[in-house]
Amino acid sequence: MEIYCDVCGEETEHELIRADKNLYRCRFCGSVVELRPEKEVELRAIISSGATSKRGRIRVKPGDLLETGDELIVEVDDGFKIGEITSLEFKNGSRRNSAIAKDVSTVWLRDVGEVFVKISLHKGAITTPYKLLVSGDTEFEVGEVLEINGKRFRIERMKLINGRLLKKEGDRAEAREIRRIYAMYQRHYRKRRRRT
Repeated sequence: MEIYCDVCGEETEHELIRADKNLYRCRFCGSVVELRPEKEVELRAIISSGATSKRGRIRVKPGDLLETGDELIVEVDDGFKIGEITSLEFKNGSRRNSAIAKDVSTVWLRDVGEVFVKISLHKGAITTPYKLLVSGDTEFEVGEVLEINGKRFRIERMKLINGRLLKKEGDRAEAREIRRIYAMYQRHYRKRRRRT
């Protein structure tokens, strides 16, 4: 384990010599240091996936800085989920985008392990909404052809959660970043396709 050594003046390899006293010895100079493990706090978490939400909990160190956009592992009744912080709530009900963990009462997150990607499928004057459940790290690309219900649709542009619009051939984004994909019906295709 690497620990900062006051004698060496840098992080060095240390070995545990007494677990009951949390004592570690520097392998370079032999000095001994006591390192007490920082306790963790358990925070209430609400993780949303589409229109449904689940209660869960996260474990963090009291001094950790939490910020919107951070990804955390949320323990729920049926296992674990990966969530992205959307808001931090305090005991008085106020919300902020960043805070020290010990001051937070509830962490609000959106599930980024599996996400629904909303797609607008355009065929002539008709637009059909479609939802696709994929892993949050699945990549989509402008110009890619999707095969949906036996028909081919070419991705023309993607609107991201942060407001950006991707429309240049080859622009890519992960499913967790996408608000909506706009795709046009294709009779012929040349690029790789993805079946859904």
